[in-house]
Amino acid sequence: MQVETVEDTVKSADQGSISEKRRRKVAAFGRLAGDERGFTLVFFAVALPALLGIVGLVIDLGRLYTLDTQLANAADAAALAAARQLDRTDGALQKARDAAKRMTNTPSFGANADLGLSFRFAANLADLRDSPSFTLADVNGAAAVYVEVTTSRHSLTASFIQFVGAQTESIRRKATAESQYYACDVTPLMMCQRDPARFVASASSGRQYLLRNAATMADGSLVTFDAPGDGNGTTTPQRLASNRPAFCYTNTINYRSGVLARQFDDAINVRFDRYAQANAPIAPELAAFPPAPTIIKGQRYQSCMSPPNAAEINPPYHLPRDSAFRRIDETARYDDGSGDWRSTLAYGGSGANVASALDEYILWNHGDKSPVFQGSLRSSSTRYEIYLKELGLSNATETTPVVATQQNALAATLPTGGPTTGSYGSLSEAPTQRCYAGREPANEPRRRVLYIAIVDCAGFDRNATAAKLSRYVGKFFLTEPANAGTMLVEFLNWITPSADDDKLRHIVQLVETG
Repeated sequence: MQVETVEDTVKSADQGSISEKRRRKVAAFGRLAGDERGFTLVFFAVALPALLGIVGLVIDLGRLYTLDTQLANAADAAALAAARQLDRTDGALQKARDAAKRMTNTPSFGANADLGLSFRFAANLADLRDSPSFTLADVNGAAAVYVEVTTSRHSLTASFIQFVGAQTESIRRKATAESQYYACDVTPLMMCQRDPARFVASASSGRQYLLRNAATMADGSLVTFDAPGDGNGTTTPQRLASNRPAFCYTNTINYRSGVLARQFDDAINVRFDRYAQANAPIAPELAAFPPAPTIIKGQRYQSCMSPPNAAEINPPYHLPRDSAFRRIDETARYDDGSGDWRSTLAYGGSGANVASALDEYILWNHGDKSPVFQGSLRSSSTRYEIYLKELGLSNATETTPVVATQQNALAATLPTGGPTTGSYGSLSEAPTQRCYAGREPANEPRRRVLYIAIVDCAGFDRNATAAKLSRYVGKFFLTEPANAGTMLVEFLNWITPSADDDKLRHIVQLVETG
């Protein structure tokens, strides 16, 4: 029988204790391996930087989109504001810059608080497209039609992406706008000029031109426009006769060269109370248009059915002509006039001892007026100013309706047409309407004003846009009736945005953004 000693008992107890500890450790590790309660926390701790990066990226992208939109809107607004100031004046460019800077707001998230707008101006859009450095100089601001506005480069402020060492891309935006003026309610006529700009530079107020309705397309030729949608030109005579032809230049306009001289004369001469041609009544559609308040023309007719005079007979006397046109012949150039009408020699025949046609006209038509009024006529800068003074008006009041009769207060200024008694009484002409029988009153002072476009007719196909046709529109005064398709007109001024006689329509629009 084996006897267990105390030592053996102690050793056995120690081994049991060690085994129990091992068992407990193994059990503890087993429970830990199957326990998932801490996994979410660990995963979140590991994924947190990535999640913050994604959230920051989304926020930065939103802010970047907002900044881009703000810059684009600012560029658009600045371009439109600048374009509205392009009014064909020399100081237009500086006005455009100032207007654009007043219009824009600082982007909310940009690091650069200043938009840093830069500007380029051009008369033609192709110049801006073809040359990144092209711009008109300020001294040429009157020619500007297009403006390109570009913002400076902007980047995000305090972006999340910067915290992880990345850099945000800077952005800039630009916009191009145009300022166009389209002429409406203008005479459907264009004067042919190979170089319109040269003619514009040479024309001066008070200079007279001899314009011919011809199919030659030569300088000084008149070409008639057909209204849009009227390819046959059936309404063209009425539009020529009207003061408000409801006619605007369009991009699809057609011209009609070589209109019959008789048709041309009929349409123009209703302004002088002429409603007959070759002993026949004028077309009914033209008889509805009234004459001007005064119709002095230097021609005398026995009746409303009398044919036009075949030759110039004096007296009576028309408004004085430029000396080159004192007597008109077929060889006269359209631009021979020089504006020297005050010194043109008298025609004679009235018994008055005067040297100039101006004095002859005044004494014949205003011999009954005061010396003061006669003096004011002599001091007039244009024949149109004489005409207005005869109506009791001035350049500032030229739109005031006037009922011209010898029985009202205008008798102190109206021309008489010549002596009413004595040996010359039978040679006088009617100063106001006698033949017109329409309903519309003959009270528009501008009735003898024509608004004519100056166009390169040879290149009409490339020039026949509303903008180009509207670029040079001249205001001309019809000094005498048309004869055989030829008429004398006095140049007054160019139609501009600041003095447009309510003929220009201003259109401002964006043409490019980027």
